[in-house]
Amino acid sequence: MKRGKGRKVAILLVAVLAVGASAAGCAREDVKQEVVAAVNGEDIRVVDLRERMGVPAGVYAVTDIPVEKKKEGLDRLVAGRLLAQEGRSRGLDNTPEFKEIFHQNEQGALIGALLRREIEAKVKIDDGDKEVQAEVARLKEAKGAESDADILARAKRKVAETRIRKLQEELLATARKETGATLDNAMIGRIGKGESVPDNAVLGTAGDEKVLYADVKKALKELAKGGGPPGAPDLSKDPVMIANVADRELIGKSLSAYAKKQGVPGSDGYKTARKDLERNILIGMVADNVLAKGVTVTDKEIEAAYKEHEKSMVQNGKKVPLAAVKGQIRDFLQNDKRRKALDAYIVELKAKAKITVNDAVLAKV
Repeated sequence: MKRGKGRKVAILLVAVLAVGASAAGCAREDVKQEVVAAVNGEDIRVVDLRERMGVPAGVYAVTDIPVEKKKEGLDRLVAGRLLAQEGRSRGLDNTPEFKEIFHQNEQGALIGALLRREIEAKVKIDDGDKEVQAEVARLKEAKGAESDADILARAKRKVAETRIRKLQEELLATARKETGATLDNAMIGRIGKGESVPDNAVLGTAGDEKVLYADVKKALKELAKGGGPPGAPDLSKDPVMIANVADRELIGKSLSAYAKKQGVPGSDGYKTARKDLERNILIGMVADNVLAKGVTVTDKEIEAAYKEHEKSMVQNGKKVPLAAVKGQIRDFLQNDKRRKALDAYIVELKAKAKITVNDAVLAKV
């Protein structure tokens, strides 16, 4: 299934509000920029792998994650580089689809670059940090079989997570204030009253950025994709839902506008974020446009899968007929075939590629 139009690419977008972290350790800038692997001459740095392991901006080391887990994460990064390189070699980055997806996600690249810059500048975690030592003392009181090194790593992780969360809240508050982010509650109220409001009506502004009724309707349509019971209310007319979604859209607009005010476009951080975005788009396009096209599922395969799992096809004590689950089985088999095709394709690309890994640097991740 083609996923071009309307596709959002995962690249720190407004994950500005939910950072996931793994484990902690001290991180110096020189270490972050060391090359842990190269794929056909394209470098993968320590910061890339740390971010893959869940560390925002790679600001601390994942010292208590086993090397094998780090190698698994590195292998995924290598696969991503290979797929993106293949996409470029096929000219996918010069297609209208690529440009459309990039345009849809460019705001996310700006926000990601802004957040990364703020974290790098303001989140510093050292062994002797008072908050780290306090957390170490707390953890030692309940110490089990953990080593002192693992306890220190957990303490750093906890302190880093707290500081990053606070930084995000402060950054959003500053962005709202600096861009004058506001919702037009009167316009939202008119929609709730059933008045005729055009799609180009402005429901919120942040600097020069605008949230249109059309943007909110599109987001609400995505939320309602799973469908609802017959007679369910139209969410695009619900003033509470509209206000919630409009405010969510306004968060992205205000952060994007603030990033522009801060000179993020044109910065090295933004160039990195653009490259990450382009790579993610190419990976998806290779999977969708190159591999998925040849994947088909026959009725015979669906029937065989149904028979294989027939005993579990029961609901309320009655056997579920094939017709009722045929679509679900088709989707499952199709996704499984695509995954296997992608894995096999990556193996082929690896066989032709020049890949080097620096184990000494991997240990510093």
